[in-house]
Amino acid sequence: MSARTSPGFAEPADDSGAEALQQLAGRLSTGYRSVGVMAYDILRDAILNGTLAPGQKLRQETLAELIGVSRLPVRSALIQLEADGLVEFHERKGAVVKSLSVERAREVYEIRTLLELEALRLSMADMTDERLARLIALSKTADAENEGTEFVEARTAFYAELYDAARRPMLWEMIEQLRLKVGRYVLGWRLVGGGNHSHSHEELTSAVAAGDVDHALGVLRAHLESVRDAVIDLLEADSAAREEAATRGRGRRT
Repeated sequence: MSARTSPGFAEPADDSGAEALQQLAGRLSTGYRSVGVMAYDILRDAILNGTLAPGQKLRQETLAELIGVSRLPVRSALIQLEADGLVEFHERKGAVVKSLSVERAREVYEIRTLLELEALRLSMADMTDERLARLIALSKTADAENEGTEFVEARTAFYAELYDAARRPMLWEMIEQLRLKVGRYVLGWRLVGGGNHSHSHEELTSAVAAGDVDHALGVLRAHLESVRDAVIDLLEADSAAREEAATRGRGRRT
């Protein structure tokens, strides 16, 4: 799949956006012991899958009503999402879904490449048969998913195993935080696929299984570069679309 845009709901109260958020809330609202955790998970998933689009205002009253909770857990969830890099607070606008600049995306991927290549190198040095078996199974699951929450969960589990998150939790946490910086553009959507941008988790797993460190690092580096380029293409397309819309708006006012 090539780079794609988000649904772009203007406000959470928009009929289509509200319905999507309510459906997500209904699916995720069971089994939680904490209303705060539930609100966080619902809003995080809504941002990652595009239900809540970059730049969209996040009105606490509206979100609380749609999710079916009070304002307090929504407020707490938004503060946590700000720490994750998915939400930002403005003095006048309040909370909005954070947008991403091309410059920031480039910097994120420079750092990600350094950390993830080193994480893979360290992990392969300590690879066991048990971990490799889990990795192979997770790669098949990740490749079977297309997009959305299931894809997010499948690929997160795959990379946690690939980078040996259990033994190196600090390194994994840093990598995950960087993933969230570009979360809605990567985590919820397959931005690469076909042509020169194809990527299979199984391809990377095969290189790991063969113990070929150089090849595995090359596959991972190429994948990160492909996703980076797809993210930048999407950001530039979104910027051009917003500028065109602003120009049309100014034209109607003259």
